[in-house]
Parts: sequence; C-alpha cells; structure tokens
Amino acid sequence: MLARLSRAGLLWPTLLSVVGLGVLVSLGNWQMSRKAEKELLIAKVDERRLGAPVALEMVVQNSASDRVDYQRVSLKGRFLPGLSRFYYAPDQRMGPGYDVYEPLEYAPDQIVWVNRGYIPKALRGEPERWSGSGEVSLTGHARMPGAQGRFSPPNDVANNVWYWRDLEGMQASAFEGRSGAAPAAAPFFVVAEAAAKSRPDSTEWPRPGVSEFRISNKHLEYALTWYGLAVTLMAVFGAFAWARLSKIS
Repeated sequence: MLARLSRAGLLWPTLLSVVGLGVLVSLGNWQMSRKAEKELLIAKVDERRLGAPVALEMVVQNSASDRVDYQRVSLKGRFLPGLSRFYYAPDQRMGPGYDVYEPLEYAPDQIVWVNRGYIPKALRGEPERWSGSGEVSLTGHARMPGAQGRFSPPNDVANNVWYWRDLEGMQASAFEGRSGAAPAAAPFFVVAEAAAKSRPDSTEWPRPGVSEFRISNKHLEYALTWYGLAVTLMAVFGAFAWARLSKIS
C-alpha cells in the first residue's frame, strides 16, 4: 500500500491529510466541550438572574464571591442628583442613546451605581425627565465592572460619554472637585429591571430593560464548522487520491 501511494505521489498528501483531519476533529470536539461548559454557566447565571431578589447589603457583603455577577437584588434609597453618567448604548429600535448611570445612596455614605435604563440621545440635556429627590425602591441585577475591549474606544470622561463599564472612572469623575469625602461605592453596578406595569409605548424615561442580558453561546456553530471542514478535507483528498490512483491502475 505504501509503495502504491508513493508511486502515485500520495504519501505526503496522505500523511498531511491525516494530520489535518485529526486537528480539525480535535477542534470540533473542543468546541463541543466548550459548549457544555457554557451551557452550565448559563444555567447558573439564570438561577441567580431569575430567582428571588437578595437584599443589596447581603450582596455587598458577599461581593468577593464569584456568584455576584447577574445576582438579582432588591434595594432602596435615594438617587444623588446631578451625577448622571452616560453610557453609550444605541438601540436598534429607538436609535442612538445612552444608559443612564446614577449613584443611589442606600445607607449613609454608601452608594451603588445603578443603570436606570435607556434614554434617547436628544434627552440627555433634560435630567428633569428622570431626576427626583424622594426614596425609591427597585429590583435589578448586579453586574461586575467591565474592561475595555480590544475594539472599544476609550471613555470620553471630559464629555461624560462612556463606552465600557468603568466603575472607578465613573465614581472618580462624579465626585471630583466636590467638598468632603466621596461616599463609598459598592464594587458592582446594578441594572434596574423594568417594572411589571411598564409598557413598550411608555413615555417615561429612562426606560429599564432595553439592554439585554445575553451570554453568547455559538460553540455548536463553531464545532459544526470544524467538522464540516474535516468532511470537506476527506472529500477533497478522496477525489484527489482517486484521480492519482486511477492513473497507475
């Protein structure tokens, strides 16, 4: 068999095809393993995200735990006026706009930054549309601070436009130059949930619930791509080998 492959000039193509096939199948198997891991992660996150809310103070106490991200929380306090930070969050349905982040004081000198929801870009200069001085109660989800992605522009601190969730940056810019010590911030954000009575056509702003919670899980697609390339390699090599062997038959 080896002699025949050698005479047909197929020895090295065969060896390289076998190696390539092994690599492609291994990559497909690895993606299937990653798929299982991601599905387990999504199940754990959904358990936190969809369960009964936990008091904010308890979540703050356990903030070193890896179970804080996406944890459903309940909190009450008052928003500190005039400190809105604007996270650039264009919406496919409503166009360019921002998620409004504001510090909520839930205990003396203790705040948590809350993503109150989306506003259209045109409303940025109208804080009276969402500002208030009374105590509020809300439910939301804890989210850990983000990191600047490879393709994310730097945050425009001077113009108060944020492109990634920089908790320390928002805290510093909001209280810079103010008299007295800044209140201590919880080490995570809270993304406010939409109230049960909220309507899609509501004119109330900010509008919670526009930013979706989504954990990407495309590993099955990636696995099928690798397996498909493996099948293609076998088909191409088979046709090539058949043509070569036919010439020496």
